[in-house]
Amino acid sequence: MVLLATGDIHSPRFLPLLREALAGAGEAPCLLLLAGDVVDRGRAEMVEPVVRLIEQRLPGVPIAAVYGNEEYEESRPALLRLTRGRVAWLDDEYRVWDCPSGSVAVVGTTGALDRLTRWQRRHRPELARVYRERPRVVGELIGRARREADRVVLLSHYGLARATLKGEDPRVWPELYSSAMERLLARARPDAAVHGHAHRGTPRAVVAGVPVYNVALPLNRRLVAVRARRGLEGFL
Repeated sequence: MVLLATGDIHSPRFLPLLREALAGAGEAPCLLLLAGDVVDRGRAEMVEPVVRLIEQRLPGVPIAAVYGNEEYEESRPALLRLTRGRVAWLDDEYRVWDCPSGSVAVVGTTGALDRLTRWQRRHRPELARVYRERPRVVGELIGRARREADRVVLLSHYGLARATLKGEDPRVWPELYSSAMERLLARARPDAAVHGHAHRGTPRAVVAGVPVYNVALPLNRRLVAVRARRGLEGFL
């Protein structure tokens, strides 16, 4: 079961890089995952060239996406309107797709942080509570999805493993990922976990047998193949 994933396109900033990455894509996947920050600074209208490039190179491939910190709350209704019927935005929810080798459930979330950013502390202090509660919510979603699909993939914007942050300044790691979400991986054991956000991090790691992929486009400069299989055999 092959899925392709990328994130942090920050359209229009990395549109040329996305075009190159799509040109180098191999076989058509069952599903394309977008790990947030699809647009830059809440510019909802810039989602259109992203979706158009994907549809031209991978026609008919479903797209699942999560919101990143650049998909501002106020811009999300426009994102939904502009991509209706073309992108499945998952906001602490999951959806199941049928692939040739079995069904796959994608549990989608913005994710959580260990520490609010300076901007969040000033403008969105209520996010501290959201980030404390989200691992529990996501864990419940993974459990429900497991009963409905052959494979479960966790898709987050914020980081899911310390190991995939290596390359970033360790002083800001708490503002890039959630240790509670990493512990969740060991408990809930999705078949694969995908995130973005860490542009200078490390592309891959394994947490308690779960393959974790940092698919940030500026880091990988290509689409990342995610093999949704149990255990280490699925780790590329």
